[in-house]
Amino acid sequence: MLAFLSSLLGAKTPDAYPRLSDNLAASAHLEVRKLLHGHVDGMFVVPRTQQLVAVAGGYLWKFSPEGDLQDTLRTPGGMFTSGISFTSEHYVDWVFTGHAQRKTYGPAVDGNGLTQAQVIAALQRAEVVEFGKKDDHAWAYLWAAGRAWKMELTKHLAAVDTWCHQRTHSAEALRWHATCYKGLKSDAGAWTEVEPDSFAGYGDAKPRVEVVGFDRRKYYMEEGLGGQLLGATVGVALKAMGVPGSLPGRYWFGDAHTRLRVGSEVLQFKAFIPYEDGDYRFLYNMRWWEPATAMPGASPWFSVHMRTYMERAGEEGLLKYYEKDIGLYVVRPRGKGVPPAAQGDAVAAWRPVFAGSDTGRDAVTGTVEFAAAVPTHRWLRSPPPRKRFDGMPPQVAVDALWPSLRQLPKALTVKWRAPDAEDGDPYAVLHIELEQAEVQAAFDRLRGAKAPLELVVQVPELHSPAQAVQLVLRSGNAPTVLAQARQGEGLLQVPLTQTRVVYTAQPIAPPPKPARAPAEPYVAPAYLPLLDKLKATAENAQRDPAKHLQPWLEQARTLAQHPDHAQALAPGITAVFADLLNRYNNGRKLAQSATLVRYYLAQVYPLTSRWHDDSSQAYNQGVMASQTLAFAIHSAPDRDLVEGVMRNLVGTTFDPAKQTNATLMYNLACYYAVANDKPKLLQSVAAARRLGKPADQFMRDTDFAAFLKDADFLAQLAATP
Repeated sequence: MLAFLSSLLGAKTPDAYPRLSDNLAASAHLEVRKLLHGHVDGMFVVPRTQQLVAVAGGYLWKFSPEGDLQDTLRTPGGMFTSGISFTSEHYVDWVFTGHAQRKTYGPAVDGNGLTQAQVIAALQRAEVVEFGKKDDHAWAYLWAAGRAWKMELTKHLAAVDTWCHQRTHSAEALRWHATCYKGLKSDAGAWTEVEPDSFAGYGDAKPRVEVVGFDRRKYYMEEGLGGQLLGATVGVALKAMGVPGSLPGRYWFGDAHTRLRVGSEVLQFKAFIPYEDGDYRFLYNMRWWEPATAMPGASPWFSVHMRTYMERAGEEGLLKYYEKDIGLYVVRPRGKGVPPAAQGDAVAAWRPVFAGSDTGRDAVTGTVEFAAAVPTHRWLRSPPPRKRFDGMPPQVAVDALWPSLRQLPKALTVKWRAPDAEDGDPYAVLHIELEQAEVQAAFDRLRGAKAPLELVVQVPELHSPAQAVQLVLRSGNAPTVLAQARQGEGLLQVPLTQTRVVYTAQPIAPPPKPARAPAEPYVAPAYLPLLDKLKATAENAQRDPAKHLQPWLEQARTLAQHPDHAQALAPGITAVFADLLNRYNNGRKLAQSATLVRYYLAQVYPLTSRWHDDSSQAYNQGVMASQTLAFAIHSAPDRDLVEGVMRNLVGTTFDPAKQTNATLMYNLACYYAVANDKPKLLQSVAAARRLGKPADQFMRDTDFAAFLKDADFLAQLAATP
């Protein structure tokens, strides 16, 4: 492979092959730069805007062809493989227009009176077309020049396919909708998907890569030690009998000294891959993306992902060797794709940072404006890593590798949403104008401090008034409490007081907290040791239910029936049951959830229900009911649990108007919708809306499918909570 390159470049030296994550790979005119950390799900090209859109970590990422990150958006619900989010009430066309807000449709068009040929002609006039249908209703979504409308197609329902046979990479990897219409020619549309290719370039006339050295790091036994022993005994015997198949593999993983050919240039770096059967297997965890096929002149890209997505035994043990390399890379001309604001040395290197309350799944994003450079998009705070549940592969958080800024900031626009925000909920938008002389003086005072400096936007609460927002310039290691302290070479932190702060979009104030019974019970100090033991064994039951759940249930029943302690411990026992059930549900351990509830209703509830002095008792019984309905209303084997919680934990005297648990009322609404009990459904919807549940959540939930056209149901959703 590439023998002429070996003689041209000479023997390898350790310094000539940096790790990918070091961002040092380069040739005479090209460089490899890592732009995103984490797994990349897909890539698209938008020719009209000359942009590339990557999909990673639940976000859409817009890049220039050379890798300058220009904008991001959390992927909206209802995404289609054509690049637009279409729902029954609104659409989001950010990919093509940059508008992140929901938009309403224009006047609908009736296609029922058109012939098949006329429908196809009308559809072809749009830039983006997708379809939807139900049992007796069909329609098209059409988009062109920044606006969308619907076309009624019920008379042509048979021609609509909402599970299109032309399944793309995004439809499979992202589970986006892919739709078709009989007779309508499928084309690239307003954007084009870049299908991933082999990184090594197998099958090409000239292979893309050559390995000239290999540093062995880990000896790998496929299927683990047990699989190896089984393959060496039973497997050998079966193969001798003519049974087809292969034995478990044994091979090395390590750093391959890799030469990547791009045109006439060769770039060198280390890539962590397996060496198996005399070959280097890039295909297991590296992919090549070539957007130039749809956007001539665009740079090539490649990505590193978790090896075979952690589907084989023992792979998690390898992750530590290459986790830093996982992400998206661009191969671009040297110096191209670096935003102007990150060039030069007008001021010390710095970055914007958000310090405020939790925003849940949303990043805090913003735009930085400069006196002498074009504005640039930044994340001021990344979302927290997703929680890993039992049985799930390890999570690699996705984030951008932001180049430090080197120009004096003039203004910032900062956007965030509340942690419980739904798709399409409005952002709070804060605009901050800086006084240039004060900012320049602050940078001068921190000259020589640890870089990059941080321009910190301090927001006490997500709904804080503008006058409560503060800005501070600090060195990267400055504790917040050292507002005026000096340490070592200079001032670590400088407050900026001459700023103008206004909201251009007001944050939504949280609803007033309803007066409700606290979830935490009161337990007299003398009984806390007993309750602490119950909590400790509940932790064991959560981690290893097969071994510890049944002993824990029996321990709880023993305490609940104790002649001296039962009354004092009843609220605490109920609270621990509710907490463990909630954690089982969150971890999708539904069989264990059912076992817990069945035991509670039969063995514990009859004992604890005699004592109801503590107000938390009823609340946590409501949590038990809510969490049971969440998994049991669609499970025929668990029908007895639904009947049990409705009879015992909800009961005939239940008053929705007095409830304070929004999730309980929502799950009761689901129950009554499935049971077709409209009067109680409407009562539950009213209570859930009063407690803060958004109308959109009901409209998206299939439990309410039978009521989506019911006037009373819709009126109740529309009523002001």
